[in-house]
Amino acid sequence: MPQHETVTLTGTICDVFAHRFVVETSKGRILADVTPRGTETIALRVGARVTLTGQMKPSELKVERYAEDGGRSTTIDHKGPPDHHEADADPAAAIREAKAKGYTLIGDPRRKPKHFELLGQAQDGTLHELHMEFDGHLRKAKPVEASDPKWADLAGSTARE
Repeated sequence: MPQHETVTLTGTICDVFAHRFVVETSKGRILADVTPRGTETIALRVGARVTLTGQMKPSELKVERYAEDGGRSTTIDHKGPPDHHEADADPAAAIREAKAKGYTLIGDPRRKPKHFELLGQAQDGTLHELHMEFDGHLRKAKPVEASDPKWADLAGSTARE
């Protein structure tokens, strides 16, 4: 993951868009992000003079510390909530549901952060990339060619019942 520079800047809020806002600084306008949870503790308002510290990304400043002139400083956590779906990840449920939908599976399920991906062959012989939720629910079935680089290693192998 690329490292981004930590910066501190001072300016005036000139636009607010939910948890993102634009700050006019001496070097121009900067888009800043305090996360939706950040707005639970900070009341962003146009005209406020602020000092911000955070990670400068290519598109915006991820604010880690927010302070209004004459006000207290607030720390902002940019980590998302823990993913509770992981405990529910059951490849057997994904396999059962794919078969129930009429697909013959080729290879094993591939675990992704929030779903499984499987290569399935429909009854008409077409191949599909299946996106299965951890609980087995079919999220998406996308037709793919046997030459698709993502599935080429499996597309030539025998389907498993």
